[in-house]
Amino acid sequence: MYRPMPRLFAALTLAVASAAAYSLTIELPKETAQLQPGPHLDLATARCMICHSADYIATQPPNLPRATWAAEVAKMKKVYGAPIADEDIEPLTEYLAKTYGDERGK
Repeated sequence: MYRPMPRLFAALTLAVASAAAYSLTIELPKETAQLQPGPHLDLATARCMICHSADYIATQPPNLPRATWAAEVAKMKKVYGAPIADEDIEPLTEYLAKTYGDERGK
């Protein structure tokens, strides 16, 4: 015995089929900002730039203390799941404190 599909199921099936056939391409602007030179720059580039741009770091309040940078690195690892090894937390903190923080120029 044939039973007609409920209208909602038919509408959802059509919507899914239409969405699958539609393709959207988004082109992001090219990255122009770069991390500033400092100790452990290669590590900072490898770990920080996979999730956000250098602009994100540069726009943080100037002269943040080392403790604040350490908390930020820990947050990126624990809260956002950034691929940062435990042994990389201190070198990243050093880079950020000495390059963007209150230890700049020391």
